Amino acid sequence: MNKLFELTANEIDRQKNSIHLIASDNYPSPKVLSLMGSIWSDKYSEGYPGKRYYAGQVYADQLELKVQELALSIFDKTGEYGVNVQVLSGSPANTMVFLSVLEAADTIMSLNLANGGHLSHLHATSAYLKFFKLINYDLKESLDVESGQTVFEIDKEDFTQKLIEHKPKLVILGFSAYPRQFQFAEFCRIAHENGALVLADIAHINGLVASGLHDSPFKNGVDGADFVSMTTHKTLRAGRGAMVFAKKEYLTLLNKTIFPGTSGGPHMNQIAAIGQGLMEITGEDEYPDKISFVDYSSAIIKNCKQLENGLASGGLEIANLTQNHLCLVKLPPDLDSLIIQRKLEEAQIISNRNLIPFDTKTAWRPSGMRLGTAALTSRGITAEQSFELGENIAKFVLDKVSAEQIESYRKSLIPKLNWWY
Repeated sequence: MNKLFELTANEIDRQKNSIHLIASDNYPSPKVLSLMGSIWSDKYSEGYPGKRYYAGQVYADQLELKVQELALSIFDKTGEYGVNVQVLSGSPANTMVFLSVLEAADTIMSLNLANGGHLSHLHATSAYLKFFKLINYDLKESLDVESGQTVFEIDKEDFTQKLIEHKPKLVILGFSAYPRQFQFAEFCRIAHENGALVLADIAHINGLVASGLHDSPFKNGVDGADFVSMTTHKTLRAGRGAMVFAKKEYLTLLNKTIFPGTSGGPHMNQIAAIGQGLMEITGEDEYPDKISFVDYSSAIIKNCKQLENGLASGGLEIANLTQNHLCLVKLPPDLDSLIIQRKLEEAQIISNRNLIPFDTKTAWRPSGMRLGTAALTSRGITAEQSFELGENIAKFVLDKVSAEQIESYRKSLIPKLNWWY
């Protein structure tokens, strides 16, 4: 067998038979994958619809316009935004915003990476510090009214103080390891009142936003973000890719920065695949389980809470209570998170070690783990099964069950899960 096809078959088998808990991954529909590998891979479409540099674009133009239309119909209820669907991935999407509106030495303010921010929002070793200055806002301890437990949430006072003191040109509201709900309007308003533009990076929560289960940054006037970036493969379940939205006053600038400012021909196969995922959200098509996207998104949140409850029941400490698709676990201080991640992988439970709020360890060997339920929810896991899974993971991590016992549990769960490929 061709080695590449052999490796692909091996990867299919690995994914099918593993319990996948990476918060940034998902299982798109077979139709999404079909379009990703379709004839659109052959098409070079430099430019934008109606203004291409090569001939033969009649269907490429219609495709791109259709995907733009779908994206705006799902996310923008204000009529104030446009969208670019040519950007290739999440980090480049954020870079396109930087290059559209910032000059060298301008300041960007974002959430501290260690406390839930993202690499593409700048950090101590970011290459973009050659061009831009960085200021971080942070978290603070709060009381969760429903549970009575301490949680970590965005510190509004710190956010406001940093704005006033450092006068950043751009503020990023976005997170990769923040399990709490977040209200965009108040923070957008504060940023705008202090002269900053706002980029909302909703790569993780966009599926929840699309379903109305999380607050949206798409709002009128100063209450809304100026730019909204997102990947398309996490809770949106539309395959690997990205989109960038902008208030219409910035859209031409953004489009010029993407093409011809930094990029050549868009990947039309990727745009087509994203469009299929979006159609499964609008109801123009459907995921193989035929469950509505709103019901799917609701199940993600319920499953995540039950996974968290199971982890706690099994003896692990929760670092910050979840209200979305991911949960954070704090490991006992004597455990090495890298070793635990590898131990779980040997049991075919796929996770990732992660920094937790105010972590004192390194990013390579942090104090916690990040677990997400979007992918397993696509495979049909139930809330009851999610609780049982969390409990079994915790007991395995804490050596309360053996490798043989966790293997037996995994083998009993896998046949109960859907597999669409």
